[in-house]
Amino acid sequence: MLKYIWSVKDGKKYIFLKSFISIVNAVLPIALVSMPGLIINELMGERRVGIILILIGITASIPCIQSIVVSSLDVYLNALRYRFMIKVKSDFISHCADMDYESMENPDIQTIKERAEGTTSDTLDTFEYLSGLISAIISVIMCASVISVLNPLILIFVILIVLSNYVNGKWLNQKTYSVDKEISKYNRYGWPIVSYFYDSKYAKEIRLYNLKDYFIKLYNDKRNEANRFGIKSSIYSRNSSIVAAIISFAQTAALYIYFVFKVIKNELAVGNMTIYMGIVLQFVNSLGNLTNGYLKLSMLSLNVRELIEFMQIPLKNIHMGSKAPVWDSNSYIEFKNVSFKYPGSEKYALKNMSITIRGNEKLCIVGENGSGKSTFIKLLTRLYMPSEGEILLNGININEYDYFQYINLFAPVFQDYALYNISLGENIVMASKYDRERLKSAIKKSGLSSTVNSNKNGYDTIIYKWYDEEGIEPSGGEGQKIAMARALYHNRPIYILDEPTAALDPMAEYEIYTQFHNMIHDKCAILITHRLSAVQLADTVAVFDNGKVAEYGTHKELYANGGIYTEMFDKQAKFYREENRTENT
Repeated sequence: MLKYIWSVKDGKKYIFLKSFISIVNAVLPIALVSMPGLIINELMGERRVGIILILIGITASIPCIQSIVVSSLDVYLNALRYRFMIKVKSDFISHCADMDYESMENPDIQTIKERAEGTTSDTLDTFEYLSGLISAIISVIMCASVISVLNPLILIFVILIVLSNYVNGKWLNQKTYSVDKEISKYNRYGWPIVSYFYDSKYAKEIRLYNLKDYFIKLYNDKRNEANRFGIKSSIYSRNSSIVAAIISFAQTAALYIYFVFKVIKNELAVGNMTIYMGIVLQFVNSLGNLTNGYLKLSMLSLNVRELIEFMQIPLKNIHMGSKAPVWDSNSYIEFKNVSFKYPGSEKYALKNMSITIRGNEKLCIVGENGSGKSTFIKLLTRLYMPSEGEILLNGININEYDYFQYINLFAPVFQDYALYNISLGENIVMASKYDRERLKSAIKKSGLSSTVNSNKNGYDTIIYKWYDEEGIEPSGGEGQKIAMARALYHNRPIYILDEPTAALDPMAEYEIYTQFHNMIHDKCAILITHRLSAVQLADTVAVFDNGKVAEYGTHKELYANGGIYTEMFDKQAKFYREENRTENT
């Protein structure tokens, strides 16, 4: 972790400044403890008033200067700390976004991730504890070297000092509380964004639309806005520390002046007890800091190890392949004897599947739940890799193509679509800059115009009410239309429609299918559906059964064969006919 901290620009500055503060915090208290002895020696010797006053001034100034220097540096250190924590968190969520989808679904890796996530905000504590440990070691050594050669307070004065510190501390708490409330508002922006990279329901679109950079930038922008309030909180702490240092200066100066003049008037005995008592107390305190610092550091190291292990999980997919894929009317994707088992399962989800998807073909995939339809899409889009066999694009294994260029071939619309806590327009374009006319077209074609027009903020209407009370909670149908508008806007060569109208009523379904039919006439489209009325969009139909292509052909051919497809179609047709008779009655 120290190597990682050192590798970051702000990390180097943090290490140097924190090391300097550690040395200051170790050396100055020892110097402070030594000053009373020098004063006593002067009182027992020539008793020069000028020298005595200088020594008193130095004694009173040391803690004041230490507090001012350390609290001022802490303002800059906190700014470095905020930036460094944002960097660590960004690296963490970037790693999560780049992880293979099969790793995201692995429960063991998820457990490691959840434990490692809690350590991302504690990474700098590694050096915090280490610098405290070094400071304690220096102090212990210096105190031990002095203890070889051996010093009460005015009640009312101390009570006044305590009350002054109480007022100062209460002011700081009030200021910190008000700033923390502002920081919390910005933190609410960050929490849902981070969850997108962890939640499996977002994982497919995060990868297939390559949304990592967009959301990481959005996260960084919001966190940096919160950072400004964090710096303000540090300034309040600095001001409070300066006030506390001045109070401490007045306390120390007043007490020493009082006792010195008591000695001058021969009202107090002079002895070396002050020096020895101070050194002993400092030694005990430093020794306690040493043991406590070691225990904290050893405990933190266990958590840090888990974070490092998680960050070192291999990212196979994004580093595999470099070829640039091409898709046109002559292109094809071929599943060649493909079999697949989910990790930890002995059952095949797909078994010896062979099927070809061509150029501008519209392929409709039907089958019962568990027949392998969703697994087929996961393999097609490289969310998983085949256990056996291979998938070819234009005769070349898809793993030989650049991962991001390959997934950019697909415009998916999933049944378990994802909506994000950003504006309606941003949910569609998924980018900071976009073509407004293209957005309008996608909204119109997906049937979202009424949703946009019915909200005063139009495209800028926030989805959900997480941080905007005027945000909307889309219905299932509206959410699915947003997902379809997203695919239409990105306009990639291969559409994947996984139950795209599951939440729509029959009229809306008919409207959407008609619009899609007009849009994808020159595109390749793979439609997975339970509603066999959708086969009107398809050139060919593939019937999946137990992980295999059981039947393949046109609607007319398959229905004439009297097999699985015929049975499925007749059952649905019977349901709709009965429903229609009931409505007419």
